[in-house]
Amino acid sequence: INSSETSNSVGLPHRTILDARTPGSIIDIGDYSGISGASIVAQTSVTIGRHVQIGGGAGIWDTDFHPIDPDMRLEHPTRGARSAPIKIEDEVFIGARAVILKGVTVGYRAVIGAAAVVSKDVKPAEIVAGNPAVVVSHIDEK
Repeated sequence: INSSETSNSVGLPHRTILDARTPGSIIDIGDYSGISGASIVAQTSVTIGRHVQIGGGAGIWDTDFHPIDPDMRLEHPTRGARSAPIKIEDEVFIGARAVILKGVTVGYRAVIGAAAVVSKDVKPAEIVAGNPAVVVSHIDEK
């Protein structure tokens, strides 16, 4: 885990944050994975496979943090926020400042482009980019 501003040449907006929000929340990070100044928040669960690289300032959040309904926010600013597990499979690369949202599965060896906003599943070996993230290419297996 890199958290120093000088540990990554893209520059890190903050130290790495791992936030399991309730006693039942799970953050599971596989062997040989690297994280640089990312924010990983689990209301339910975030599972990250082996050999995953998470770029500077990326966000992986399984919760909306706040309810969508304005009346619910008036009652309580965070109670009622929706959450769904995130699964990131082995050998995935997540570019700097990318955001992966609740309920997403990122398949084996997929690549998430820098600053992409991922709200839908990414299939194995797909390369996605943009906001919202769309498939731009595939990794050719050798």
